[in-house]
Amino acid sequence: MRNTWAVCKREFIGYFITPIGYVFTGMFALVSGLAFASSFLFFAVVTQGPTKYGYTGIPKFEETLLSPFLVFCGMLIMFIGPLLTMRLLAEERNRGTMELLLTYPLRTSEILFGKYLAALGLLLPVIAVISVHLSIMAYFVPVEPVILIFGLFAVVLMGMAFISMGLFVSAIARNQITAGTMTFGIWFVSYVLGSLGKDLPQKIPAPETWSAPVKATLGFVYSIFRQFIQELPIDAHAAEMAKGVVDPRDVVYYVLFTAFFLFLTFQALETRKWRA
Repeated sequence: MRNTWAVCKREFIGYFITPIGYVFTGMFALVSGLAFASSFLFFAVVTQGPTKYGYTGIPKFEETLLSPFLVFCGMLIMFIGPLLTMRLLAEERNRGTMELLLTYPLRTSEILFGKYLAALGLLLPVIAVISVHLSIMAYFVPVEPVILIFGLFAVVLMGMAFISMGLFVSAIARNQITAGTMTFGIWFVSYVLGSLGKDLPQKIPAPETWSAPVKATLGFVYSIFRQFIQELPIDAHAAEMAKGVVDPRDVVYYVLFTAFFLFLTFQALETRKWRA
């Protein structure tokens, strides 16, 4: 545990020796603040005349403002998150210090979790910024504190999952730029595929001339493919949780997603350790 904390402390301080920590926190505070102000003002205008905007009554706060804003915050972390993850392991490799780090009396798991926890540490100021926004919401709109807590929990889970993926990419990339580009590209492709997957028909349009077994087989494969595409984006399981509705399956998704990429990162480090 002491070694993990030493790696974590070294990596976390490194974020603020360079401009990365300040840029990440500042960009998030600026963009999320603008998004919050515009969303809150729009909600206030809609509540004054809901029929003008297609609502039959005053829209629900959780569905109209809270959930979209929190999901946006999670996606914003993913948009600028490569700044955090690209340097975690790729920088060590680029500087030629990866082999030296792996030969230290440190376990691979200590290096892995030390790096991972350091990146998670930068989520703390992010959560503080979001908490300020939610406090302003709660001051003007009556909302259960539990709903706000679950909303923050959803953002944390999204951040944990994304950082684990970025850490793995950083472990296999040759330099920071490649790691950051690959991490952003993987997230963006999954987001686009997930958006397109929502418009896919429930059943595959098969010609009538095809036999029943072929239709059944293709239909089964298509249903799995459609479900996979829809569940692929990291933000796909956060919308309901941000409303205060916690489905255990959503939590399990993020836990398994994070564990999967941490496992891949561990294997990548172990392979490189044996080569060193």
